[in-house]
Amino acid sequence: MLSDIEAHYADLIERSPLIGEMCLTWCRVASADQVIDALDVEVVDVTVSGLQGLINESYEDLEAGRLGRFLMLAEEPPWFLALEYTGDRAFGALDRLSSGGEAICLTGSRMLYRGRLYYAREGRRLCMFDYGGDIWGDTAPIEEHLDGLFNLHERYADVERGLVPGEQTLDDWRIHAFVLMERITGIRLSFEVLGRENALYRFWGWGDPPRGSSDR
Repeated sequence: MLSDIEAHYADLIERSPLIGEMCLTWCRVASADQVIDALDVEVVDVTVSGLQGLINESYEDLEAGRLGRFLMLAEEPPWFLALEYTGDRAFGALDRLSSGGEAICLTGSRMLYRGRLYYAREGRRLCMFDYGGDIWGDTAPIEEHLDGLFNLHERYADVERGLVPGEQTLDDWRIHAFVLMERITGIRLSFEVLGRENALYRFWGWGDPPRGSSDR
């Protein structure tokens, strides 16, 4: 039987299947400007949108042969959540995003059956959990948060408590990835956070028209 927190994320994954195709990055930084600076991008404009708006804009870009131009940034002090549908700029900037703090990034593809979870602190990537694979790096800094998360890796199983891997599907793995993210940040990712009006950044990206053009 799933715990309350596991049931919450199982519901989130089931009702928002496209979240499995996204790059989600929590970073503990002082401001949104610090996040954008770490991404090393040129901002074209900033509007407000929920998750569906991010998906719609990103999908239109994808059809037009453009990638990685949109990022939604949700603020949950002292953390920020960066979400990308057709890009992974935050993953590429993980070291910078964790400089002076920490960051945790979930990447993968539900369609391609892949998932990876990265943790970084003070400008260094410390560890990575690979679905269907092993653990890379040093998990000591977050070891207190890993108890019972046996779907991330079998080393966290506890037979006496009945915490043992089952079929170990990608969704099972993702549930425990979200649980770990919540334990580290202290913030529950919810439909409320994803659906509210957050800052939606549009960057100058690959496939854009020449500067000065009126085309979007």
